[in-house]
Amino acid sequence: MPRFYFHLVSVDRQITDDHGKELGTLNDAYNHARKLIDKILCHLGSDDGKAWKVVALSKKHNVQIIVPFPESCSFPPHTEQSNPPDRSDSRRAS
Repeated sequence: MPRFYFHLVSVDRQITDDHGKELGTLNDAYNHARKLIDKILCHLGSDDGKAWKVVALSKKHNVQIIVPFPESCSFPPHTEQSNPPDRSDSRRAS
């Protein structure tokens, strides 16, 4: 299973992930990066998180995934893929 490293990067700082996490797919890596962002924003607040992004790297896949922090707290927190709410209207016009 490939190991992904999730570095936190801003304009003037970098927090390096020296341990990484074994994940099966690129989608798993993206979802893990979003979860990290959600956890960090709970502690920092959205204003402090604006300048940061997560850079996920995998040597096996020779890939870099960049996941920016949301610009606004108006974005809902990331959740695993779920079914959208049923928006059908049971009322019919007469």
